[in-house]
Amino acid sequence: MQKDRLTRQRLKETGAPDDMILQYQRYSDSGNKQGQERLLCRFRRIQKDMLRKDREKLACLDYIIARVEKTHELSESNHPSE
Repeated sequence: MQKDRLTRQRLKETGAPDDMILQYQRYSDSGNKQGQERLLCRFRRIQKDMLRKDREKLACLDYIIARVEKTHELSESNHPSE
């Protein structure tokens, strides 16, 4: 079915592991909509947690960049080029 194929493709694009996609397909084949929903919600929570951690890493990098820029600006103001 086209709809199932499209759903599997989208799951793959979001980074779903192959075993999860296969389980989703098994639920689909057996008509277990509740299983599909639980599986998708669990995967969404995992993705959301990974996104949160990545945002924390970016915030840390932003802080380091700001410190380096400030140090560079202070260094230049103490030693202006002639």
